[in-house]
Amino acid sequence: MPAFYPPFVRDCGAAWRARFATLACLGMLALAAGQAHAWSLDDVAGLARQRAQTTFKAASHAVPAELAKLDYDGYRDIRFKPGSTLWRADKPPSGSNFEANFFHVGPNGDSVRIHEISPEGVTLLPYDPAHFSFGNNKLTPQQWGDLGHGGLRAFSNLNSPAYKDELLVFQGASYFRALGARQRYGLSARGLAVDTVGAAKEEFPRFTDFWLEKPAADAKQLTIFALMDSERMTGAYRFDITPGEQTVTQVHARIFMRAGATPVATLGLAPLTSMFFSVKTSPGPAISGPKSTTRTA
Repeated sequence: MPAFYPPFVRDCGAAWRARFATLACLGMLALAAGQAHAWSLDDVAGLARQRAQTTFKAASHAVPAELAKLDYDGYRDIRFKPGSTLWRADKPPSGSNFEANFFHVGPNGDSVRIHEISPEGVTLLPYDPAHFSFGNNKLTPQQWGDLGHGGLRAFSNLNSPAYKDELLVFQGASYFRALGARQRYGLSARGLAVDTVGAAKEEFPRFTDFWLEKPAADAKQLTIFALMDSERMTGAYRFDITPGEQTVTQVHARIFMRAGATPVATLGLAPLTSMFFSVKTSPGPAISGPKSTTRTA
């Protein structure tokens, strides 16, 4: 510290030095606190870049035995409690046009970490069994610890000012999908598609962490950041979702190859997975409606 003291401070003895050191520490703490309130794609890219310098480690899919034994219907019986919905308790003028809730981790153990970005800083939102209803399942979730979450959903006043409809879902690998007004789900998007053709096997990157930016009361779009991991690459993503007649998801992404990774045969940016309203085995009139658009920048 002496190198930072001007001459008059050094001459004033230990008392002045102690006082100056205290003020300097307070200043650094204030600076750190100010930095903690900001979060951007650069921050996520820093994490992705660091991760790309390490050897890939496959995610652990271990879950409690009683959760692993659930069948499809048993898992569907686990539902997020409406009263625990993120941002629902915020009342006007602090309340916003958006809400979010989370999926429970399933029997396959695929989980993500979810954080909230607010003026107070970045906060991890850990798994809490009190936020879920387990239906008819006989389980002991209080003994499970922090499982993380199985994914997330966002809601907005898409079709009515009186009710918040489902707007967007992130669940599984790097899959996500969004809805426009009066629309049903059709296409799903992926953060990245790797070697879907031309290689020995397809590689499935997955989002491991999400950061939800708490929207202001008058916000017209929702911003979500995500960190991606895969065998040969990592990625940082920013999603800006603007709901409406045509919901637009603008995506900013930065991809980092792991050192020594084998070449990628086929790389898909902004890939879409299609589902259809009708097929030959299920006759019926074709259905058309508003579009949900994904833009990559």
